[in-house]
Amino acid sequence: MVATRGSAGLGVLAAVVLLGVNLRTAVASLPPLLDEIRGDLGLSGTAAGVLTALPVLAFGALAPLAPRLARRHPIERVLAGCAALTAVALALRGAGGIGPLFAGTLLAGAGVAVAQAALPVYVRTAHPRRAGPLTGSFSAALPLGATAASALAVPLADSLGSWDLSLAIWALPAAAAALAWLARPPATVVRGPVPAPLRADPLAWAVALYFAVQSMAFYAGLAWLPSALADDAGYSHTSAGLLLALSSLASIPSAFLLPVLAARSRSQVPIVAGIAAVCALGALGLLVAESAAPLWMTVLGIGQGGALGLALMLPVLRGGDPATVASLTAMTLCVGYLAAALGPWVAGVLHDLSGGWTATLAFILAISVAQLLPGVPAARDRTV
Repeated sequence: MVATRGSAGLGVLAAVVLLGVNLRTAVASLPPLLDEIRGDLGLSGTAAGVLTALPVLAFGALAPLAPRLARRHPIERVLAGCAALTAVALALRGAGGIGPLFAGTLLAGAGVAVAQAALPVYVRTAHPRRAGPLTGSFSAALPLGATAASALAVPLADSLGSWDLSLAIWALPAAAAALAWLARPPATVVRGPVPAPLRADPLAWAVALYFAVQSMAFYAGLAWLPSALADDAGYSHTSAGLLLALSSLASIPSAFLLPVLAARSRSQVPIVAGIAAVCALGALGLLVAESAAPLWMTVLGIGQGGALGLALMLPVLRGGDPATVASLTAMTLCVGYLAAALGPWVAGVLHDLSGGWTATLAFILAISVAQLLPGVPAARDRTV
């Protein structure tokens, strides 16, 4: 059973979108500045890969907290607290130095981890009839935030005079998200028996692994594609950051439309196949024709936006009730992000070992195709 009131009006939509915008700024604002940060702090490629992987590790490790908090506290207050923690953590990165940079990045990941696990539970619990549009709005807001952070990272560093202030300024929209959720009535709490553990359910594992593989491809590209484009294709760091922003921008329509389409379909297998094909085409284009990077970054963004939207919608579709959706979402994000954190690290190691970017791009291509393996069973018309 669920205790809730209210409707999915403009206030709810605004709060959902504003929260979603802030869930990628911590990670997307780093890559365009990574070469400058490495130069100032003396970070190796492997260490920089660890830095970009830290929030992703937090996304996975702390996602299981969301169902527990949703049973004890109104989800609106949980989401407000997550946004506030993210704001404080992002401000900490402005202190400069290795310690505040790593600590702030990790803490921001903690706030994001619980928020993105709790929001699908809120949508399914408080507004089940609007699950598709609200999930789509949330999914589209994620790349919107990533677009802004990627595009503005270098210009902000230039205008503010340092990369650390450029990273810290994203605390302001996170604080606005916290205020938006504080303004919502604290009315949504998940009640009822705790579902049985899902670790023995093959369908639950398929949903989690699909999220893992598509996230691994996204975060590997997010961390290293700007550097690859700057080194191999001759783009300036500003232009490379703008290309990453272009990819994020291109992902917004598909991130919104795919959850809506998936909610209206009994089986999502054709959607999974189409998404994998588009992602693979974009990655292959970057591997063999970097001179046309704007085209391939756009194609890759369309595919990855669709993959994200579907991956966030699958726990809502495969869970039979709100409590199961909460558990399945937590498992999906936990397994998914812990595995996805390997993406930036492996990509960085491949670059260090090979001395170039071909192996890294081939890795992104391979995992773009590999999302079919868990995606097809996860997309069949069944419930946990």
